[in-house]
Amino acid sequence: MRMSRERIFFLAERIMKELGNVPGVTIKSPDEVRPEIIRVLTDESKLEESVDAEVRKTLASYSRPMPEGSREWEVLYDKTREEVFRKRFRL
Repeated sequence: MRMSRERIFFLAERIMKELGNVPGVTIKSPDEVRPEIIRVLTDESKLEESVDAEVRKTLASYSRPMPEGSREWEVLYDKTREEVFRKRFRL
């Protein structure tokens, strides 16, 4: 599921705050770091959405349909998701 813009900005602020609390980490220009954090969070959200769409398409192609949310569907979703990640990122 794609994160909302508000959620991404909230998480970016939390990450900035936590980075400021890490010993040895100094952020000289938060206005340069924050957009990069937002970009990474947005890219991750898009990636997750794309993987989810591929997994759902694969599950929908099975000859025996399963009700979404059932235990069997959840297990197959998790296994298929792992396969998609391995295939995409050569893990």
